[in-house]
Amino acid sequence: MGKKQKHRIWAAIFLLILVTLGVSGYRYESERTPEYAMEALMTGLAHQDAEAVTRYARVDALAAAAYDESTAILARDIELLQAEYPQDWFFRHDTAFMEQYIAGRRTQDLQLMQRAWALFLQPAAIPAETAEQDDAAWCAREAKEIVPHYRAKLQAVTPVAAGRAVALLDITGDDTAYGQLVPHLSLRLELEQQEDGHYQVVRLANVAENFAPVVKGIEDYCTMKGIQ
Repeated sequence: MGKKQKHRIWAAIFLLILVTLGVSGYRYESERTPEYAMEALMTGLAHQDAEAVTRYARVDALAAAAYDESTAILARDIELLQAEYPQDWFFRHDTAFMEQYIAGRRTQDLQLMQRAWALFLQPAAIPAETAEQDDAAWCAREAKEIVPHYRAKLQAVTPVAAGRAVALLDITGDDTAYGQLVPHLSLRLELEQQEDGHYQVVRLANVAENFAPVVKGIEDYCTMKGIQ
């Protein structure tokens, strides 16, 4: 892999958060329910079915919103992160610098995440030999290694308004080094009913809650892989 900048790993970790393996156990006859949408999405992810994933999750919007919220926290709390992880050069800046830096590479980072996601769902398209500059292929390859060490359980799906619902999803890692990078996450996913009646996941509502454990997972991952 060579010496990569640590912020590039956000794409692989984001895939880890989104890709939830295991079927929820819900069975609903009606396709026009949020429960059915969550079941179909999780099954689609488990089988790397890009068409099903696209139907039941607004992936690009999810990625963009999570990126914007997490990088805003990153810039705001940069001094706290520097104190917590003094070995990480990436945190050795101030808020003004980070805001400018993030704004300058937002488009590039989102394109990276989109391509990494597409490659992950089409593993045959991932190059056998990943070029040093092909960060998306590298992220997809790493995600393939990481994801099998996590399982998801759908805890509840709750209507919150007409055509809107919230799903609570627990993700738990196994007892391997990969599985302990982020041992547990609780995701709050917002769903909206579409014009044809089916529901779609449109937003991860608790990015802030999961920011700290994901950052720690990134730092531990870098230590494990010897990334400077």
